[in-house]
Amino acid sequence: MHMKSFIKDLNRILKLNWKSLLVFELVYRIFATMVLAKYVNFVMKLSLKRLGHSYLTAETFVQFICYPLTIFFVVIGILVMTFAMLYEIHVLFVCYEDSLDGQKTSVPVMIVRGAVKAIQFVKKYPFRWFLYMILGGPFLGIHFLISEIVQTRILQFIITLIGNVVQDYPLLIMIIAVVYCVSLLFSLSLPERIRMEKSPEQIRRKYFGRDRTRWIKKVLIILFLQFASALFIVILYVTAMMLMVGIVRVTRVSNTMVSAVLFYGRVVKYITSIVAGGLGFTTTLLGLYILHVGYECGDLANKKGVLEREDSPIDGRQYDIAKVQGSRIVTCVVTFFLLVSQIGYLTVEIRRDLPNLAEPQADVAVTAHRGGAKMAPENTLSSMKYAVDALADVAEIDVQETKDGKIVLLHDTNLKRTTGFNANIWDVTYEQVSQLDAGIKFNKKYVGERIPTLEEVIRYCKGKIKLNIEVKYNGHNKGIVKKVVDVIENNHFENDCVVTSMNYKFLQQVKQENPDIKTGYTLKMTYGDLADLSDADFFSVKHTYVNERFVEQVHKLGKEVHAWTLNYQGDMQRMVSVHVNNIITDEPELVRRVILGETDRNPSFLTLLKYALH
Repeated sequence: MHMKSFIKDLNRILKLNWKSLLVFELVYRIFATMVLAKYVNFVMKLSLKRLGHSYLTAETFVQFICYPLTIFFVVIGILVMTFAMLYEIHVLFVCYEDSLDGQKTSVPVMIVRGAVKAIQFVKKYPFRWFLYMILGGPFLGIHFLISEIVQTRILQFIITLIGNVVQDYPLLIMIIAVVYCVSLLFSLSLPERIRMEKSPEQIRRKYFGRDRTRWIKKVLIILFLQFASALFIVILYVTAMMLMVGIVRVTRVSNTMVSAVLFYGRVVKYITSIVAGGLGFTTTLLGLYILHVGYECGDLANKKGVLEREDSPIDGRQYDIAKVQGSRIVTCVVTFFLLVSQIGYLTVEIRRDLPNLAEPQADVAVTAHRGGAKMAPENTLSSMKYAVDALADVAEIDVQETKDGKIVLLHDTNLKRTTGFNANIWDVTYEQVSQLDAGIKFNKKYVGERIPTLEEVIRYCKGKIKLNIEVKYNGHNKGIVKKVVDVIENNHFENDCVVTSMNYKFLQQVKQENPDIKTGYTLKMTYGDLADLSDADFFSVKHTYVNERFVEQVHKLGKEVHAWTLNYQGDMQRMVSVHVNNIITDEPELVRRVILGETDRNPSFLTLLKYALH
């Protein structure tokens, strides 16, 4: 089979029943997305309740994921999802087969016949079907996986967590590549395995025997098809964004353009993710179908119903089709109702997560991240000076404890990145730390810049700028909280600082030592009801997890939302739009201009497009 004949056969099969195929995939994907979201929400709420938590954060995530009840529901979810994929494959095969026979088919017929064939297959091969879906899933669902990772915040957190655990990114990339290649090679024989006309050994010899040229051609063709579908999705996505931006520029006044683009951009991204999953899966499976039938039977134009042989375990024509046809009106009505209700439901859900289109009038404070990590060596007196000069409201700093108990400014547990000295902070004394150069690696003009103590920084900042003191937990500094509080109290700085941490127990200790010190819980991700976290006066959250719904929830508790770390203007605009109370950034001057409305008073088309695509 050559590429020209492959494309010809592809067009022939799609041309006859493309409407039915489109409607089914749209309904099925939206329905599956809705059900999956509800299921995940149910599992998370139930497991957290049984664990005694009302919230999910980075601290509780490992406990949550290892909880037996969570594991049980995850296993059930995987079984349901794999069967759903098996069912979708059979439905699509029904459509392809009817197209090959020159027959028009309808969505109701596809749904019923696909269900019958899928159930028959599972009954005949009660274990093998699951293995096939697990092996073929990574390749068949690559478009869906990528789009979901981009869209789903909890998946982004899991990927980040895996990256932090593995840390060897080349190894991680290699593992992903191997999984993809294995899934690709297995998927080539998937239509044949579903037909079960050959034994696994015969299939192995056929695809990995002497005639390697044949399956190499198959690999190249199917990779080309997958690449082409991905390119089409990207073009469709960019085109939709450009159209949306053009409409916004025509219909809205200048001061609301950015907010509108950010709103509708999220909607386009969500719709594109559904399209990507459906289109990628459909075209990839169709390519595999054509390659199998074409190589097995020659010219498709002369073949009909090749997958509907009498000896096939999934014949699908063993029952009275007339009964299905007779219920077409009912099933069409049901299908239409599901489609409308799902679109309505998802529209409401999207709107709940997106910012208000009206231009906000928010009083947002600005925090200089690590003092001013982009303009001066982080966590030094020079960065504090920059934060003051930039008119930031607050300077955020990180504190840790030396071997001899001195509280110093440092973000990493190891000193190598900022000073070049390869040692953990708990293994060195303050005398050793004080001799290190914390400025030369940043810029030669900062040669000799020292790592300051917390007390030195407080004395410099008093009367000039407030401090956000983040207490780092490294497993070697269990007594650090009392020392930090003592330094604050000794310098009468209680009203000019807040203490934050990713360790909630540290915040509880702060309140025990001095209830008047304001505390903030730093969160990499969050889910659920935060009302039980009474020892946190505000929540400092990674900006990708902040939306209007979350901000409203926290504000109802009488607390603030601080978003970190924003260095892109579009993200800053979005955080202002959802009414956060504080923006933590390496660009405090830019954030101030965004808040004051001094940027993009009349944004260009390209500027708005950049915001939308980011």
